[in-house]
Amino acid sequence: MADTYRVSVLTYNVCAAGNSAGTCVRDLTPERRRTWAGQVSALIRSRDADVASFTEMCYAQVGLLRGELPGYRLVWYGYAKGGGPGREDRCRTLWSDLTPDTAPPDGKTFGMALALKNGAEGPPLRRLLRADHAPASPDETIHPRGLLCATGRVGPRRSVCCVTHISDTETPRQVTGLVSEYAGNDPVILTGDFNREPGHDQLTEVYGMGLGDGGYTEVDADSRGVARRGGEPTTRGGRKIDYIFATEADYRPGGAEVIETDPELSDHRALAGTLIGTEPRPRRDGGPWRDSCPAYGRRRRGRRR
Repeated sequence: MADTYRVSVLTYNVCAAGNSAGTCVRDLTPERRRTWAGQVSALIRSRDADVASFTEMCYAQVGLLRGELPGYRLVWYGYAKGGGPGREDRCRTLWSDLTPDTAPPDGKTFGMALALKNGAEGPPLRRLLRADHAPASPDETIHPRGLLCATGRVGPRRSVCCVTHISDTETPRQVTGLVSEYAGNDPVILTGDFNREPGHDQLTEVYGMGLGDGGYTEVDADSRGVARRGGEPTTRGGRKIDYIFATEADYRPGGAEVIETDPELSDHRALAGTLIGTEPRPRRDGGPWRDSCPAYGRRRRGRRR
């Protein structure tokens, strides 16, 4: 195996059933929806993406995308009906003009998906997350959230690819714990919508690279050789909340790009990036970052005491 290799990854919150805030409604017109599969498949093909992941996705889009991406394996996890309890299933009503195949046998039309260039091996991990953090308000509705992982070859190595979407009531620690149990010692690429900006205290348990207490690098975390927690905004509202993480024992960050589509398809932007695969090192070794500045998480906790 070569000393290093490049991995291309893309993650995208596609807001396919709309949302309670109404920020996706204008993006779901018939004209824009007809361009969806062509635009998204072009993003993947033009970057020769090894892994692509999607959150807030409708099952109908899996079939539409599969038709545009021959050779990719699409893995689906539906954990809700589009629209939420007591509301119309917008996944069915919005996408039925493009495909009759809008619902899987279990009726869970809303969820997340992975597209893997080199296929998948063995059973995936599909897990409904539990609320393990108190909501900001006692009246807040807790919506189902999930985690999807699949194993396959990424570049020359067997790797675990995951996507998640969490809110304030699910912690990143819960996600990384489940991923670790599933992955064992395999390299991990962990993507999705974390609904937290880079400086959030809970992401300290994800970031490695001398930036936190976790074991992950982030694709956009290297600026001219200096590790950082940051990156361009990934939402229309100017927030960076979508991420491409990878185990720092196996990958270095190779840069990221936030992509706008034309026409606009979501209130999020697609995030694409490059990871540099390396010879495996012992877990928690920290690789080239092990001699960097003291951990971000320790500095922040020191200020709070």
